[in-house]
Amino acid sequence: MRVTFDFLTEKGIRDYNEFIERAADLVVRYGGSLSGEHGDGQARASLLPKMFGPELMQAFHEFKAVWDPGNAMNPHKVLDAYLPTENLRLGADYAPSQPETHFHFVDDGGSFLKATERCIGLGACRKGDSGAMCPSYMATLEEEHSTRGRAHMLFEMLQGEVIDQGWQNEEVKKSLDLCLACKACKSECPANVDIASYKAEFLSHYYENKRRPLHAYAFGMIDQWARWASHAPGTANFFSNAPGCNQVLRKVLALAPERQMPRFATSSFLQWARKTKVPSLTDQDAASTGPDVILWADTFNNYYRPEVSRAALEVLTHAGFRVRVSRDHFCCGRPLYDFGMLDKAKQYLKRILEGLGSQIDAGLPIVVLEPSCASVFRDELRSLFPGDR
Repeated sequence: MRVTFDFLTEKGIRDYNEFIERAADLVVRYGGSLSGEHGDGQARASLLPKMFGPELMQAFHEFKAVWDPGNAMNPHKVLDAYLPTENLRLGADYAPSQPETHFHFVDDGGSFLKATERCIGLGACRKGDSGAMCPSYMATLEEEHSTRGRAHMLFEMLQGEVIDQGWQNEEVKKSLDLCLACKACKSECPANVDIASYKAEFLSHYYENKRRPLHAYAFGMIDQWARWASHAPGTANFFSNAPGCNQVLRKVLALAPERQMPRFATSSFLQWARKTKVPSLTDQDAASTGPDVILWADTFNNYYRPEVSRAALEVLTHAGFRVRVSRDHFCCGRPLYDFGMLDKAKQYLKRILEGLGSQIDAGLPIVVLEPSCASVFRDELRSLFPGDR
């Protein structure tokens, strides 16, 4: 049986306090322990006298006084403890802002506020020995760069007490800047906190009345630049890597000197698919009896590494599938989210839904090679167009 409590009204808080007092009495009566797997915490510390009695509690006081005479270490957390109803994260005076957002946050009742409340402070994002969450915290070891730190800053931003200026707060932006949008938090965090989506939402509002830096347009719209460069890849490669041009480009785009400019392929995967007559979305091929699949030509495996897409096509064909490839340029728009360009990201997704609508409705499988593209279709598409396919 699951019991939920109302922490937003005085009556709800009183009911909670009465419940835990009676529950503690019941546990002690049957010889049980009030302490949990991770100790007592502020939620149960004030109940410890019920379990230990006055003599042991006095011994605890004396022992702590020897080692901590100034009561500087965790005051009021075990001895002379705060009541469970003090210092609540929510409370009867909880009245945060609930701004309009681009994302619908379908798993949180359409509320960005509810999304920021997901973090329960467990701190699994602070681990450094395994997993991928959170890479920026592993590098800096600063709380503000952990999943928990970022989620709490956004939560406080909506309160407007500790963090003011809302979407325009520079400290929040600074905290989110090092987020790699890898979505490791969404898969590894026990509460599935999705900082990548929260960051995209924040930046979309942060830049409503500001000009984005030039590199945001260079990298956020990389599919457009790559498409144009594919008409003359040799020229594009020359100018992006020639000594003089390369230095100017690096300075303008604020690129690290250690990074190499990627080179465009001499022929994109889609260009190759047209020449070799790979079936398009609408081609009819009565001679082939295999099941149809669509191979998604993402920007990087189309313009930079077409050999990966060709290999995928070969594997799928060998497995008995009839592979279809779009003749039009489509991009999921994943880089746009990293710079908060959500209006343009919606346009990209709308174009995909219109261009592949009949195939999607027919249930035709789409094979996606790039995990970040898959994350857009799995998460962002669902959140930006919750009522769509």
